[in-house]
Amino acid sequence: MGLDDLDICLLRLLQANSRVSFADLSRELDVAEATVRFRVKRLVSEGVIAKFTIMLDPNKVGRRVSGAILLKIDPAHLDGVCKTIVEFVETMYLFQCTGEYDVVSVVVARDLEHLNDLVKRAKAIVGVKDARVSITTQFLKFDPFVSLNL
Repeated sequence: MGLDDLDICLLRLLQANSRVSFADLSRELDVAEATVRFRVKRLVSEGVIAKFTIMLDPNKVGRRVSGAILLKIDPAHLDGVCKTIVEFVETMYLFQCTGEYDVVSVVVARDLEHLNDLVKRAKAIVGVKDARVSITTQFLKFDPFVSLNL
C-alpha cells in the first residue's frame, strides 16, 4: 500500500499515543477532522493499523522473567506448532526464521518455574524436535514502534 505524507504523519502520532482524539489529530495535522476519520478508517480496513492498544511494562504487572524459546520443528508440523505457540498467553512475539532454529518465541512469565513450565509445554507439542531457552537478563529495548523513516 502506498502511504502519503499525511498517512505517515498520522501513523507517527497514533503510534506515540493511540488515545489521541480525531479532533486533536486534525489540529496537529492542520486537516479537517473528517479527513482524519476517513484516513484512520482506511488504514484500519487495509490492515496498516492492526489494532489500537497500550503497552504495559511486564515487570510492573508481575511478569518478571522473559526469554526466547528457540525451536527446531519437523517441517510437516510447522504450521500446527506455530498455531499452538501463538495461543500461549505468554507469547509476545513469534518469528519463523532461517538458521539453526525454525521458530523463536519471545515470552514473558511470572517466575523461573513458570518459564520452565512454558518450555515443557512447548517441547510437548507434536512436531517439536528440540527447544532451547535463553533467559533475558535486562530489557534494553521494549518497543513495538515501527519506524516510518526507513
